[in-house]
Amino acid sequence: MAKVTKKHRLRSFFIGLIGTVIVILGILVIYNHFQKTSRPQTIKLTAVGDSLTQGVGDPKGKGGYVNLIRKKVNHQKSNVTMTTANFGISGETTNQINHRVVTSKRLKRNLRQADMITVTTGGNDLIQFLKANISLGNNQGLKDHLDSYCVTYQKRVSRLFRSIRYLNHSAPVFVFGIYNPVYVYFPQVSFIGTAIAHNNRITQQVIDRQKNMYFIPIDKKMSDGQYQTASARKRLRQRAVIHDGNNQGANAGIEGLLSNSKAEPNEYLSNTDHFHPNETGYQIMTDLLYRDMIKHTNWLKE
Repeated sequence: MAKVTKKHRLRSFFIGLIGTVIVILGILVIYNHFQKTSRPQTIKLTAVGDSLTQGVGDPKGKGGYVNLIRKKVNHQKSNVTMTTANFGISGETTNQINHRVVTSKRLKRNLRQADMITVTTGGNDLIQFLKANISLGNNQGLKDHLDSYCVTYQKRVSRLFRSIRYLNHSAPVFVFGIYNPVYVYFPQVSFIGTAIAHNNRITQQVIDRQKNMYFIPIDKKMSDGQYQTASARKRLRQRAVIHDGNNQGANAGIEGLLSNSKAEPNEYLSNTDHFHPNETGYQIMTDLLYRDMIKHTNWLKE
């Protein structure tokens, strides 16, 4: 019988050791894969903005689209667990939101930790402008004031986005546009629609210059409500109360509308204030947000 030398025993030992290491590494790879596929990835959403982020108009008082997007993601994706932090405050302008982003320790911490950020802004800036200017006596005066407002608003929204990006360089940021809550009452007051279109265009232009930041338009869906076809909108204009071409009386009419308690003809808006989304409206915002999230986040594509 051949004698087993020390050299042969040593070689056999190393071969066995290498085989054992390979087996262990294989087990670790399989285990890690199992852990990744079986344990949901936690995604933190930080939402900052005005009343649309706060969820004003939500009949359940649970935070509007911020609550709904968390429920939708967690229901649709077994590999993702979304948590949310809602920093919406009703009535705030872009400058006021930016002030919180810069000064609030809690908000700054949540923005830094966020895997995803949503923003609503611009609506209160424009409301202030419209209240001050819509009753001007001539269209040229309105146009001049709107041009001046647009220059100012562009500086404000650019500053806000820079502040957010300074705190978080990598998280995708989804920014909602604004809509016309009085369109179904005053479709003939074209200046309101023009001002909203300008506001949205500026927001989108600023966003387009940012990396990993996306604009979500909601104007057509939310402004038109259930009147989504051309024929439906034509009938709406025909039955509207006509104000004169210089918008005289429109301001008083809008103020009166927002203070009454009649049923809201736009089925996507609140019956309480005729301004903010109801549950259906917030669901529309949620669905539009989710659609863009699928396009721009890897953790929803998997």
